[in-house]
Amino acid sequence: MNLLQPPKVILFDHDGTVVDSETIALKSAWKLTTEIASEFPGAQLYDLTEFVKRFAGKPYEEILVQLYADSSTALSEADIERLVTEEENRAIAQLNVEARATEGTPAVLADLGDRGLEFALVSNSSLRRLSACLTASELTGYFPDDRTFSAHDSLPVRRPKPLPDIYLHAAKCLNADILGCVAVEDSLSGVKSAVAAGIPQVVGYVGGTHISESERSSRASALQAAGAQQIIEQMPDLIPLLAEAAG
Repeated sequence: MNLLQPPKVILFDHDGTVVDSETIALKSAWKLTTEIASEFPGAQLYDLTEFVKRFAGKPYEEILVQLYADSSTALSEADIERLVTEEENRAIAQLNVEARATEGTPAVLADLGDRGLEFALVSNSSLRRLSACLTASELTGYFPDDRTFSAHDSLPVRRPKPLPDIYLHAAKCLNADILGCVAVEDSLSGVKSAVAAGIPQVVGYVGGTHISESERSSRASALQAAGAQQIIEQMPDLIPLLAEAAG
């Protein structure tokens, strides 16, 4: 008797991919960063546009480390923990109200379900933040708890993208062969994470509002250089790509 192979699973990033949350959360992080500059002087500060461009897809702890990398004033672990918690609380308060699905995503998820294709969510964000976003964007039904994976909460030790751990963990939990998975990512760290995990097909998505129209070409090139084989500007373009792969 032939053994069945594990099913193909489409693994979606969350922020900026299925939920258009990056600008909302990064604006909140930017405001906090400018506020704490007086308490912790020496940070490299950016205007909002550059902040969004530079730090999309990165957890706030990493943002703080980069902002203060050349500063003579070091943040203590307690300071970082307090600021990361504050950023999380502020972001969730805004996301609860403003988060929306990226254009075309609900229809794509419904189509995948109708086709019997499995999919899941693989994110750096905390489960608390994911829950707020999925509820506000009315996507909760597509990503139940056993299909939602957080590098912040789902792993024994937090190891965010670009490390491959959360992708490997998700595939293991879903009993999916990593070689049969497809990843959909909007950030360099996400693409690098999927590639490092051994996912053979990585799709770069550049349709989120945090990527301006003038930046899409350069972002697409950067995602391809990081390992994305295909680039889509609209989420519905994913369907023919998957059909082609299946064929």
